[in-house]
Amino acid sequence: MTTTIRRLAALGAAAALAVTTLVAMPTAANAAKAKDKPAAYAAAAPVLKTGDRGEAVKVLQQALKIKKASGYFGPVTRIAVKKLQKANDLGATGVVGPETWTVLGRSIALEAAKADSTFGDVQVNGRYCPAVDFTYADGLGAGRNHMGFDLMGKSGSPIYAVDAGTVTRSGYQGNGALILDITDSKGSMWFYGHFSKIFVGKGDKVKAGQLIGYMGDTGSPGAVHLHIELRPNGWGGSARDAEPIIRELCASIK
Repeated sequence: MTTTIRRLAALGAAAALAVTTLVAMPTAANAAKAKDKPAAYAAAAPVLKTGDRGEAVKVLQQALKIKKASGYFGPVTRIAVKKLQKANDLGATGVVGPETWTVLGRSIALEAAKADSTFGDVQVNGRYCPAVDFTYADGLGAGRNHMGFDLMGKSGSPIYAVDAGTVTRSGYQGNGALILDITDSKGSMWFYGHFSKIFVGKGDKVKAGQLIGYMGDTGSPGAVHLHIELRPNGWGGSARDAEPIIRELCASIK
């Protein structure tokens, strides 16, 4: 009797494992499609690799059943991606491209594409408007020691890098504001302040138009907004009036 119960228990555990595997693994049809030719919908999803951050990474991690979907593509995510790729006879590169999105399926690929918002929509001479759905507010001076230009908006709306560069500072200031400094190869720096969330850290390379965070009101400024400054010589020099540049970049949407 005891032996029979043990066998039934073992069969039950095996069945449960099989169900879990079926839920977690992509379908054979998707795998075949990926090896032959990636599905059209997969082209809309972003290419993700080690070091990437953002909501699209979180979608990927959830699809891969990673316990902590942090939104950061680290070693754990890379291992899970390579395991999926090997299981479906894809090149185990650890880079998530159209073939891997095809294996993961249409709904996941489209969700990642929607969550990505990797680049801003407005580009002028290689620069991008840093925000969407906003109104202009205080500029340089503004009757006080105000060195930047303020764009008032909604909490959680995307903030994009105006120029390419390297993140030279990332995190909280003494006043509690979540901020970023992005400096180009010539030492010119853009300062972004009051994020609710940021996706890049010190040392990261950032492309012009890349999603770098979400608008917020950290640092108790009294209203949700982006404070942006242009300092051509970094913190060692004075601020340049950023308002004409930002208005030019954002002219088509404001």
